[in-house]
Amino acid sequence: MPQAPLHVLWVEPHFPGRLGAVADWLVRRRGYRCLFYCHTADPPEHWPPSMARGLNVSVFNVGGIAREPAAPWTRLLERSLCYAYGCWEVLEQNRPKPIDLIVGRSNGLGSTLHAPVYRPAPVVNFFDYYTHTRQYDLADEARAETPPTYFHWRRSACAIELLDLENCDLAWTPTAWQRDLFPAEYRDDFHVLHDGVDTRLFAPRRPGPRTIQGRTIPEGTRVVTFVGRTLERLRGFDRFWSLANHLLRARSDVICVAVGDPTVRRGLDIDFHQRDYPAHLRALEPPYDPERLWLLGSVPRGVVAEVLAASDLHVAPGRRYPVARSLLEAMASGCVVLAPDSEPFREVITDGQNGLLLDPSDAGAWVALAQRVLDDPAAFRPVGVAATELVRNRYAQDVTLPRLVDTFDQLLNA
Repeated sequence: MPQAPLHVLWVEPHFPGRLGAVADWLVRRRGYRCLFYCHTADPPEHWPPSMARGLNVSVFNVGGIAREPAAPWTRLLERSLCYAYGCWEVLEQNRPKPIDLIVGRSNGLGSTLHAPVYRPAPVVNFFDYYTHTRQYDLADEARAETPPTYFHWRRSACAIELLDLENCDLAWTPTAWQRDLFPAEYRDDFHVLHDGVDTRLFAPRRPGPRTIQGRTIPEGTRVVTFVGRTLERLRGFDRFWSLANHLLRARSDVICVAVGDPTVRRGLDIDFHQRDYPAHLRALEPPYDPERLWLLGSVPRGVVAEVLAASDLHVAPGRRYPVARSLLEAMASGCVVLAPDSEPFREVITDGQNGLLLDPSDAGAWVALAQRVLDDPAAFRPVGVAATELVRNRYAQDVTLPRLVDTFDQLLNA
């Protein structure tokens, strides 16, 4: 049996990213010692509570084309290898010990590719997404004038994921839909397990006045919410913007609240990468009442929890892309969630039971259903209650991460 506490080396391009919350839970609940290597980090107010209490962060530099915010598709693999090599350089220089396990997030960068200088420490890679040339995410809406180089890039985008699959001891992904995006010959090797939701932080609101960042929500006001790391097309912010304008125009009792960085960070959106997307939407369709459209920007997780606890309707209108953790956090908070009727969302939501699903192309139906929810929130409250129960039973950190601990133990024993 592996000795406790385990010493785990985590590698992800950004901290806390997706794996920071997992490392934090393992430190707080299982006594792990976690060293997190990253290229960039959020400000300290976004860091998890176990920081410097068993979880420590080390930032590594990258050189060459990896420093560029974007790279041409012909140099995509080079950029990824620069990240992997930058990680290896700082590991080779510091040689942190002991290391029982290496856990990395592939994320198109291959950060753990050169990390196993500590063999026999096994490597676990977390995989988000396998890009298809002309399917899913924003490719479903590509126009005739989309440059051919976009599709060349998409065809080669997962080269580093394939390298990581070949060079890890365990492939880990959150959902079956994400696993099934990968080539058939790899699917049986995946460990499918969600990385979990903090149901202590994200929980249904208690009786009393609702507040968001110190602002009290007036009694009788309806709150419609959107949460994303960035306010982008991929997560459907354009659809939320249009819906919000309809609701603000039709009702004087509505406040629409959006959380997220306004700058598009993902290269999947070649039209708006590194641009202020809300500014673009504002120029196309000015908000009907800016005083009732709150764009909070990037905020600490405690504020996100306030927003979701205050929500009467949470809108998650993303494209066919992995379900955001914020959707599950909204469900844990008891929100009535409105989402597209597509494969990734159907794995989580059963329409009419623990959420509401609609054809994403039918904007009129979204407005009509949103109006029904806001007219009578009490009638839809059982949907939010069922959503909370689903997350507590299937997606809570206290459910999923003990299973991850067992998986780590089995891997080390093997």
